[in-house]
Amino acid sequence: MRGLGDLARELNLLRTRATVGTLRTKVTLDELARRVGMPRSTVHRYITGRTLAPSAALDRIVIALGASAGEQREWSEAWYRVHGQVDVPAQPVPCGLPAPVRGFAGRVRELTVLDDLVGSGEGVVLVAVSGGPGIGKTALAVRFAHGVRERFPDGCLFVDLGGYGPGRPLTPAEGLAALLGSVVPGAELPAELPVLAARYRSVLAGRRMLVVLDNASCAEQVRPLLPGAGAGMVVVTSRDDLGGLVARDGAHRVDLDVLALADAVVLLENLGGAGRASAELARRCGRLPLALRVAALGGAAGGDGLGWLETGDPRTDLRTVFGWSYRALAERDPDAAGLFRALGHHRGEDFDVTTAATLRRTSAEHARRLLATLVRANLVRPSAGGRYLLPHLLGAYAVELSADSTRRSA
Repeated sequence: MRGLGDLARELNLLRTRATVGTLRTKVTLDELARRVGMPRSTVHRYITGRTLAPSAALDRIVIALGASAGEQREWSEAWYRVHGQVDVPAQPVPCGLPAPVRGFAGRVRELTVLDDLVGSGEGVVLVAVSGGPGIGKTALAVRFAHGVRERFPDGCLFVDLGGYGPGRPLTPAEGLAALLGSVVPGAELPAELPVLAARYRSVLAGRRMLVVLDNASCAEQVRPLLPGAGAGMVVVTSRDDLGGLVARDGAHRVDLDVLALADAVVLLENLGGAGRASAELARRCGRLPLALRVAALGGAAGGDGLGWLETGDPRTDLRTVFGWSYRALAERDPDAAGLFRALGHHRGEDFDVTTAATLRRTSAEHARRLLATLVRANLVRPSAGGRYLLPHLLGAYAVELSADSTRRSA
């Protein structure tokens, strides 16, 4: 086989051979698409010679058609011969994933849930990964994406939407332009958001792609970036709970909490060695992945407040990272931000609505509404019996905010 035409003819013969002993003439396109877990349109492009399939995709197709181990090697060699022809247009598969973080630990349950969703067969699978600042949402999404790259033969896209950070969040139009630039580099893109969104949906239609929309500010920022059809997957990460994506768009929710103590110790060991790992240090870090990384790599022994976790890098400095969430909350709901500051006067992680109302000097009903806002922002967690938890390090940040507020009002 020297060209795409030869490859297509041999694949057609393989489809015919795969039905020997049956009353059918060849394996149908629909059946083959189901066997390999790709969209029908994608398989059609590959087996008709319109597009050279990625080597991993061709492997899956010939295996699904019953090729022996020896034949699989021959097909692999044929792919390289065809790929090397100068008259065969290159078909780069986009992959914009950042490198996985070093020392990743835990999250077995969450990774299993995500992996099971890949093969759910429900069209474009939408997943909302939600959790507080520093909880490891991006690390989980990138780890998962690298592990399933081969199951998305048309590519993997990644964009940081900047929902929480030093700059302003990307507009939906800017997010779409970044995604389309990865799939069709150099193409002239329309400026109008509806036209841009339609172009994006058209480009992704019929492709099996994984799209990671990282650091989203809210559901409204994400919604125009969702593909319209196909057999791909979209993973969105956000500090917001993305309830709108779940309720309106059918997203599967994956909520992240701090690591289990054993996993927190493993993360410390992975990064700093056994000498830097201890259950006590993990507890001082609140079992928060970002804090654990800072402690393991920075050599800090632990202490009160957040000063011992300073790094000088805004992306890893806990006070700065927490501040991005607090400022976003203050812009949306100053009253809820006031309650978060007031919680700095409470000693302990556990509290109830009455305590919150007393600290904020408001009614229980109003306090309950403010707490719901803090829960959606992943700054407070609901607990058993109608109570709430203010995670250890977020509590330390609230203490700093309340002290600063007291000084300014004095």
